[in-house]
Amino acid sequence: MEKQELISNFKDLSKEDKLGIIAIFVEELKHSHDISAEEILQKKEIFIPIGIFNNDKLSCLENTVKYLKENSNLKFSKIAKLLNRSSKTIWSTYSNASKKFPGHFSDLSRNEIIPVSVISNRKLSTFEGIVAFLKSKNHSNHEIAVMMQRDDRTIWSIYDRAKKKNKK
Repeated sequence: MEKQELISNFKDLSKEDKLGIIAIFVEELKHSHDISAEEILQKKEIFIPIGIFNNDKLSCLENTVKYLKENSNLKFSKIAKLLNRSSKTIWSTYSNASKKFPGHFSDLSRNEIIPVSVISNRKLSTFEGIVAFLKSKNHSNHEIAVMMQRDDRTIWSIYDRAKKKNKK
C-alpha cells in the first residue's frame, strides 16, 4: 500500500483506531530499531500540501513560510530552524508574502504533501527541491506543472537544474 493511500485511509478511522495503530507502529519501531517512544515522537515531520503552490502571486518560499506561519501557527524562529534559514529572512519573506497575498490559501488539498525537510536543503532552491521530490515520486513534468500551475517547460528546466546541482 502506498504512503498516500495509507494516510487517506487513516483519516477515515476513529480516534481510538488511530491511537491503536500508532501504538502498534511505535512498538514495532522500538523493537526493530531499539529506540525509545520519546525518540520516535520527537521525529515528527511537518508536511506542506502541494495546493499552496498553485498561485502565481508568491514564490515557493513565500508560500511555504506563509503556510507554516498562518496554518501551522509556528513562530518565525521555529520556521527558520525548519527551513534552515535565518529568522530575519523568514520574517522578511512572511512580510512580503502577506503584502502580496493578504488572503488565505483556498486549496489545501492533501493529495500530495511535501515534507519540510525537502525545502530545508540549501543546496537546492525551494522550487528545485519541491520539483525534485515530486519527480522522485514518479510524477511526470506535466503532472507537476498542473499541481503547481506552472508551464511544463518550467518544470523541466527546474528539474534539470536540480539534477545538475545534485551531481556536483
